[in-house]
Amino acid sequence: MTQVHCDHCGQPFRVRRIEEDRDYYCCAGCALRARVPVDRDGNYPVNADLISALAVGFLYFNQLLDWGLGALVARQGKALLAHRFAFGGVVLAAAVWVGLVWLERRAGPLRGKDYLVTAVSFLLLAASFQSSLPAPAYLAVGNGLLLIWSFRGVFRPAK
Repeated sequence: MTQVHCDHCGQPFRVRRIEEDRDYYCCAGCALRARVPVDRDGNYPVNADLISALAVGFLYFNQLLDWGLGALVARQGKALLAHRFAFGGVVLAAAVWVGLVWLERRAGPLRGKDYLVTAVSFLLLAASFQSSLPAPAYLAVGNGLLLIWSFRGVFRPAK
């Protein structure tokens, strides 16, 4: 394993092999910051990376919204509607997880820690079907964990 430095934040990390003319990023957040440059006026260009990140954020927001609406409707005694909201939340949770894995894959080389956090978040999603606790809590925590891990470099300053 060879040590390289993130092209955005400068943090060292290890990769299996180095390829010529390739940028290396420590996380999807650093890759996003490097691929979506801000001009002097503070404007962001519209590109595929920005749209992908915004779409994942939108899906996660709607997953949490389905959780909240399902809980409110369940308190009113409308079990069928609450079940539909819960099903929508599960579908959105799966879409968020797949989107985050895809964004991580696009960011560059994945390390053992990335695979571990992805597996733990998947296990939390899978545990939501086996638990007596509210399933949306596991779905939200699992995707939230992966979301924070994937985009941890967004707030790091550029080197």
